[in-house]
Amino acid sequence: MTPLAQLARPLPSGTRIGLFSLALAYSAAYGAMSLQRFETFRCGLDMSYYVRLVWGLSHGRFDLPLVGAQNVLGLHLEPILIPLSAMTSMGVPLVPLLLILQAIAVALMAVPAFRIATRSFGSEWYGLAGAAVALLYPTVTVATLHDFHPVTLALPLLLGTIDALDEGKPRRALALGALALFCREDIALQLACLALAQAFALRGAGRMAALGFAGGLIAYFSLYVFVVQPLFVPSSGSFNLHFTPLGGQEIHSARDLVNAALRHPFELLKRLMTWDRALYVPALFFPLGMLGLLAPRFAVAALPVICLNLLSDFPRVRTVEAHYATAIAPIVIGSSLIGVRSFLKWLDERRTRRASQHRKAVMLLIACLAVAAHLFHGGSPLSVRSPKWQALRLSEPRNGAELRAVISSVSAKSSVSAPPGILAHLAQRPRALWLPEYDDGKPVDVVMTLQTQN
Repeated sequence: MTPLAQLARPLPSGTRIGLFSLALAYSAAYGAMSLQRFETFRCGLDMSYYVRLVWGLSHGRFDLPLVGAQNVLGLHLEPILIPLSAMTSMGVPLVPLLLILQAIAVALMAVPAFRIATRSFGSEWYGLAGAAVALLYPTVTVATLHDFHPVTLALPLLLGTIDALDEGKPRRALALGALALFCREDIALQLACLALAQAFALRGAGRMAALGFAGGLIAYFSLYVFVVQPLFVPSSGSFNLHFTPLGGQEIHSARDLVNAALRHPFELLKRLMTWDRALYVPALFFPLGMLGLLAPRFAVAALPVICLNLLSDFPRVRTVEAHYATAIAPIVIGSSLIGVRSFLKWLDERRTRRASQHRKAVMLLIACLAVAAHLFHGGSPLSVRSPKWQALRLSEPRNGAELRAVISSVSAKSSVSAPPGILAHLAQRPRALWLPEYDDGKPVDVVMTLQTQN
């Protein structure tokens, strides 16, 4: 029986229970750890940013970003925030909604990973192992814990899109891709790369449709980046931190970045010629044995985010544990599990062992590399050698009781300034700032100078 026919059959009870248990355990563990990190004041600025953004949308406010932007459209286009704000308006507690939903979304990656691995290895039990490997990928675990980001909700959707395309289900791929697009604007470029790659494998009307989708996605991204974003992007902040001047031209928006790159191509090439940039792509694919490079039709979807990170000068952005690789992770995972087939075919043609032994050896290789990468770069208690796990911190601060007492004393109507970990608890109000980094020039009712004491 072919792997595809096997997948069409009802799952054996053991595999079904195993997959459900894996996703449930991941969502429960990471939901609890994420809430613990919030409650112990360990969150970063991004948590405050999105709490404030969603709270503002639920109150009909579009001008509440923390980072100097005058509008919710100033840094990213993330329509997924609208239904989240609607749920908040109906009384759903905001912080648990964001963090628990994020943990559940990431856990659901296990499903498309299972399906792809089952087709590649020809066994549901190998599929279950593939699902576990997907959830061990360092960027996945770090992104689940690193505050809240709408792009993290796109992980199962992007991997599901690859699964659907791999299975030959373009309508399902289109639906999942559309949902992923709601999570951030640059996902449009990733989906466009996928559509262009599929177009080369199609003919006639199918090819024209794929090219049409790619064109529409590029137009969507371009409209936001070149027309909408410049109207609201802050004059200083995120772009200045990530992108240093190129050819003497300051980078204040994505449009500035593109213009500077086109005007100063040789300086751009010179900037790209560093060891950390040269090793970035191998570092991303190595945790899964570099097998993703054997499936370029799917791996190509990682290119837009990889290029963006190669241009960035932000510290440690080009590491496998950085949350800036979040949207890359499902592409690496999906293409690697698909690339397994080419590698197995190559091994089988040499007939050094039986096909079943080849499958066992390849899965063992992937599992060992995934576990090793998780130990050194992941975000879990198993990541004993990971500096990122140590930096995330979940422990109660020495002055935790004092911080809670001070926070509870602040009126809901007061404007407030506080450090990021504390500000996340005070962001659901009309004015909340992080001084002196972001100052709107107006007086603040409450300025909290307390810091979290480790």
